[in-house]
Amino acid sequence: MPIEELVKQNLVNGDTLDLEKANIGNDGAKELAQMEILAQVSRLELGDNQIGDDGVNALAASPHVGNIKIMNLKSNEITGQGVQSIANSPHLNKLEQLILKFNKIGEEGAQHLAASEHFLKLNTLDLFRCDLGAEGVTAIKKSKFFKNLSRVRLD
Repeated sequence: MPIEELVKQNLVNGDTLDLEKANIGNDGAKELAQMEILAQVSRLELGDNQIGDDGVNALAASPHVGNIKIMNLKSNEITGQGVQSIANSPHLNKLEQLILKFNKIGEEGAQHLAASEHFLKLNTLDLFRCDLGAEGVTAIKKSKFFKNLSRVRLD
């Protein structure tokens, strides 16, 4: 099904886009990133979609993601490189919840998240089963930018 149709069918209350398990992959994520309708979305559910770094890079670079407060990318194919694009994106500075559980972001991804100045509003960070390693966990715990975090889930 074309991404435009998926978006029309799964836009809930005008601000929640639930595409979980829609199998959009990298190509669908890239198409989604170009859609202006994303500008009205505050909750983006993209779990279980086989999205890798290329798809996440496109989403993070999109000028249309600036109102997203909740981003769920659980159970995809995202690595530290993809997380770097999320961490470096000035468009995602309104994020309050970031769910990345069951991705292989590793220590590198944890380091990128911990060093990001764009997550000052983040209150929930889910990195369960992300292969963070001891140094990645320490980086997250000691980050000076996660002042508002109240819910953290690590390996």
